[in-house]
Amino acid sequence: MVQIGHFVPAARERAALAARPGAVSIKRVHFVSSAMQGRLRLFWLNLDPMVPMTLVAALIGFISAIAVEGFRQAMYAIMRIYSGQEHLVAAATGLPLWARVVIPTAGAFAGGLIMWAGHRWIKRPRGPEYMEAVRVGDGVLPLGPNLTRTLSSLVGVSSGITIGREGTMIQFAALVSSLLGRIGRADAAHRRLIVACGAAAGFAGAYHAPIAGTLFVSEVILGGLALREIAAILVAAVMGELTTQALFATGPLYLSHVIPVVGFSDLLDALLIGALAGVLGPAFLWLLDTARRRYQPLIDFLPLRMGIMGLLIGLLSMLRPEVWGNGYSVVQSLLVDHWALSTLALVFVLRLIAVTAASAAGIPGGVLTPTLMLGGAIGLMVQHTLLFGQATHAQALWVLVGMGSLLAATTHAPAMSAIMVFEITRNYNVVLAAMPACVVASVIGSLLRERSVYAEALGLKEDQGGERKATLFDALTGRQPRPAATPPEPPDA
Repeated sequence: MVQIGHFVPAARERAALAARPGAVSIKRVHFVSSAMQGRLRLFWLNLDPMVPMTLVAALIGFISAIAVEGFRQAMYAIMRIYSGQEHLVAAATGLPLWARVVIPTAGAFAGGLIMWAGHRWIKRPRGPEYMEAVRVGDGVLPLGPNLTRTLSSLVGVSSGITIGREGTMIQFAALVSSLLGRIGRADAAHRRLIVACGAAAGFAGAYHAPIAGTLFVSEVILGGLALREIAAILVAAVMGELTTQALFATGPLYLSHVIPVVGFSDLLDALLIGALAGVLGPAFLWLLDTARRRYQPLIDFLPLRMGIMGLLIGLLSMLRPEVWGNGYSVVQSLLVDHWALSTLALVFVLRLIAVTAASAAGIPGGVLTPTLMLGGAIGLMVQHTLLFGQATHAQALWVLVGMGSLLAATTHAPAMSAIMVFEITRNYNVVLAAMPACVVASVIGSLLRERSVYAEALGLKEDQGGERKATLFDALTGRQPRPAATPPEPPDA
């Protein structure tokens, strides 16, 4: 029971203060504070929803970078068990030939076993990928299926399978972001934006490319450069890269020689590479789709299906150790080392077969880094054979232009592709040649094949069309999307 007498001294103090000359009335102070609270509440209600989201995005960027590095360190730990190396090509080079065959086979089989067990034990064995969750979903990534996929990919990429690890890193960062959005009880629109922020930060942490990560989400996932929607995504990407640079790895992803100033003759050669990549990109995607469609129905047991393709990759690596891995070490070598045309062509063909085999088997991972490697090899082969005039002095330039061009031809995202090849080397002069080459490659690639490499991951159907879908900013602000324009009726005959 409360004693009223305990409050008497406090009441006397307030009365004494009020009696002093110049003292402010307690009622007036209370009125002022109430008015201030009202103004703050009104300010908060009228505040652009993107402003508080930037604070959330910064947190998401930091956590996503930690998630990406955690996956990378787990992969290094597995590699050190059998090789003592942290680069797959170096690991393959130091192993006997039989081990080059056994390790990818065992890794692919084990990864398939994890996926098979997950499909049997998890009530919802398949869930949307992060792209679909942002583009057409509600921002919810189910925990069980995504963890199963992440663990399977970790085992596969650590054993030398020719597939990209960065795709799984980005997926894992998006999964962590989705969980944070669900814990914070965000609505569907904000969950979608949170997952998009996690994907951009994961991209930035994996490739040291925050601008390209932002454009990746904008061009590929959201489908356009809606700058209002990506303010928070840009903050997340920058925070992800800052966290990676400060805590784990400094500098660009790749080291290359300084690229001299680009001239008009270089521009002509870049356009040639872009046009060639624009033709080869759709052919590469057709090869991946055809192999997947024809091989997967032949073997139902997933571990066996993946193990056979792991065996094929191991046999190919007996010819050249560069077959192993996502292509990081090969790209680094293309940028700084001399390559004979015959060796370059052999590695290109072997890796093309290997990445097709990995994709056909359904081994979880991405094809972005393998595509960069194939594009770099195309650019270097063009330098050996087709370049005009005296434009053969900058090997790194043609490797990077080829990387960006093939990436643009397969993703239909020219801005992201051109900026990415600049950011991964911090060599600005490449942009002047890569940008027009990527535009040409993207235009030709989209004309020859309308669907990009990410069309399935985005959940887009073959005949998707009709009204414009609501964007993230539409959902966050309540704005209604404009309906698609109705074509005019044909005149009477």
